[in-house]
Amino acid sequence: MTHKSPFFKIALSVSTLSVFLTPAIVQAESSENMPQIVVTATRTANTVDETLAPVTIISQEDIKRTQASSLSELLRATPSISLTSNGGFGSNSGISLRGTNTDHVLYMIDGVPIGSATSGTTAIQYIPLSQVERIEIVRGPRSSLYGSDAIGGVIQIFTKKDSQKNITASAGYGSDNTREVTASYANSNEQSYFSGGLSAFNTDGYDFFGHQFAWPSPAANAADEDDDGYENYSLSLNAGHQVNNDLKLSGIFLRSQGENEYDGYGNKNTRTEFTEQLLSGTIDLSLSDLWTTHLKLSRNYDKQYNQLSAGTAQSKFNTKTDLLSWQNDITIRDYDLLSLGIDYKDDKVDSSTEFSEKSRWNKAVFAQYQYLGDIFNTQVSVRYDDNEAFGSHNTWNMGTGFNLDKNVRITTSYGTAYKAPTFNDMYWPADAFYSGNPDLKPEESKTFDFGVEITTGNTLWTAHYFATEVTNLITYVSSYPAVSMMENVDEANIDGVELTVATELFGWQLGANASFIDPIDDSTGKMLSRRSKRNLNISLDSSSGAFSYGASVTASSERFNKTNEREQLPGFGLMNIRAAWSINQQWTLKAKVDNLFDKQYVLTQSGGIDCNQPDRFIFTSIHYEM
Repeated sequence: MTHKSPFFKIALSVSTLSVFLTPAIVQAESSENMPQIVVTATRTANTVDETLAPVTIISQEDIKRTQASSLSELLRATPSISLTSNGGFGSNSGISLRGTNTDHVLYMIDGVPIGSATSGTTAIQYIPLSQVERIEIVRGPRSSLYGSDAIGGVIQIFTKKDSQKNITASAGYGSDNTREVTASYANSNEQSYFSGGLSAFNTDGYDFFGHQFAWPSPAANAADEDDDGYENYSLSLNAGHQVNNDLKLSGIFLRSQGENEYDGYGNKNTRTEFTEQLLSGTIDLSLSDLWTTHLKLSRNYDKQYNQLSAGTAQSKFNTKTDLLSWQNDITIRDYDLLSLGIDYKDDKVDSSTEFSEKSRWNKAVFAQYQYLGDIFNTQVSVRYDDNEAFGSHNTWNMGTGFNLDKNVRITTSYGTAYKAPTFNDMYWPADAFYSGNPDLKPEESKTFDFGVEITTGNTLWTAHYFATEVTNLITYVSSYPAVSMMENVDEANIDGVELTVATELFGWQLGANASFIDPIDDSTGKMLSRRSKRNLNISLDSSSGAFSYGASVTASSERFNKTNEREQLPGFGLMNIRAAWSINQQWTLKAKVDNLFDKQYVLTQSGGIDCNQPDRFIFTSIHYEM
């Protein structure tokens, strides 16, 4: 398939040529004011100004400042993100990044990919924000480093691991009888550190659908007019020990479990009991001044038990993923870094549905070269995956960055990525109407990115153009009255521009981003479903003495619930406001109002029925930190 934009071909040629230019630039002395470190874009620690991929970092201070109550609420303000959700807290949620599908984003926690092997999605609604230290969002393909899923990008979540002694606690109450309590403790010395956190979140919720369902009958569904509650209890543990100058051991444990209620067809007690758990251990060893090796072993659980009606139908979908990763970082010269590694992943399924296959493995090798200079830097990565289900797959990525002067930087990159078919796609047991398709191929993509970053005074401007081609899209194809199944039939072209600005204006910190995306189904020329063409986010924050305050605006254009539908879900705009009072050095009182003007809006539909989004939401909390 050839991309429609001639600029795509020209820019790709420029990007390819520039990767192989030999830099003859002397590295200048490093600045004393080092920018933030990002690790997700290259699987190595780079400063933001060395990273060639578009990256957004959400720090602990950002989380505190925005007073976000959920991960999806926090992420929706990121450039080129369209949020989908079936309702309020705990409801099924997903993120379309740069116009790609919601399952085209790879989610990671502390270096470990997470998600369900059966559905291929990640239950971001269950990840407790209270246990999160920072988040890195990398936009653009990263399969050449991480394998499947990273077509639209990677979102990596880092759990709290304070390096100093710290005790925190908080309690809050808000609309819909929403309650949250958190506590954490951290301690460290020159050789070791430990941190742990607990949280409990409960809400009565509201009625996501109510009596709107026409099936099986309006009278039957009138009984479903009830609030859809949600509860989540979480625990996180982080520990590490520096054995000697060359050897470090570390480990993490994260568990989140609870229950969420949702509307069914005439059944007001429909609910899901969930458990998300991650256990990971890492060995970091310096073999020499130029060679370090990292060995990570992890196990990730995704467990869901669904009661589809009041005691009459149940289902369970439990997946367990074991991962072994070995990475070696070798410094060739002062500014040349070579990374070599292997990944081994094993998925196992335990389900009330009798899948024709219940396990599969994936073996991979990858290599990456980076030149990190002051004026010029480049990155090339390749990966070979061998999957038990569909065979081998190759991906690659290359990029360059030029500092035209100290205030202007240009980046170009081109990369391929893929999305593996899920157990549901391939192995669902056949019945009279539907069957899994074991002959499915992975979805594939090619993406070009061109970016410009300009600093003027205290203002940072960035602009990125990107173009993505996706082939072999896996789509449900009806063959009624014969058995239907998923097939590789669709193709998509996604072009877009994202703009960001950050500055200080009259004592206010201003951050804004806008994205303009054209996600098109090639076979019909129609817009792809559940994502907006235009998104705008604006954030303003200021402080005076012991008081701080701010506001955020989110605007999103219309969208279709299904590809090729005629009726659109209307666009919307929301405003959130917040304030905090530092009573003293230990105590802080916070309050926020989400959806200040009580806007009624819809992100998705189910069975043609609008999924009600939250009304005005008020929440106050008290925080203690020693």
